[in-house]
Amino acid sequence: MEATPEAQLTLKQRKAFGIARNAAQKVLKRRARLFVLVRDAYKKLAKNEDAVSKVSQDVRVLLRLTKAWGTKQYRGIPWRSVLYAVAALIYFVNPVDVIPDALLGIGFVDDVAVLTAVISAIQKDLIRFQDWELKRLSEGG
Repeated sequence: MEATPEAQLTLKQRKAFGIARNAAQKVLKRRARLFVLVRDAYKKLAKNEDAVSKVSQDVRVLLRLTKAWGTKQYRGIPWRSVLYAVAALIYFVNPVDVIPDALLGIGFVDDVAVLTAVISAIQKDLIRFQDWELKRLSEGG
């Protein structure tokens, strides 16, 4: 059975992630919204690098994957994994979550928990994407 991010989250996080997952379905229907989300997530990551350092490299992979999927350059990922990735980015970007980001020191704890759960659940897809990226680079594309 495929791992789901929800299995690793608290009840409150699961509820909030469910809302983000529903929003992700809407975002995925409009590429412009997807690109705005990616832009906003890059900005938030850059601004809060220290707070999310544990997952920052993996978040960058999620962002590159989401952008490549949105531009139709990369489609070698199941829909469910794209949905999880976008939901995690929405959860990360949204300032209203289980623990508000404004609470210094602990504000990003739930963001990191959700990102970690999603990254863990779609790890094989992320590895395939990174392999695809490396292949493109080696081919000069």
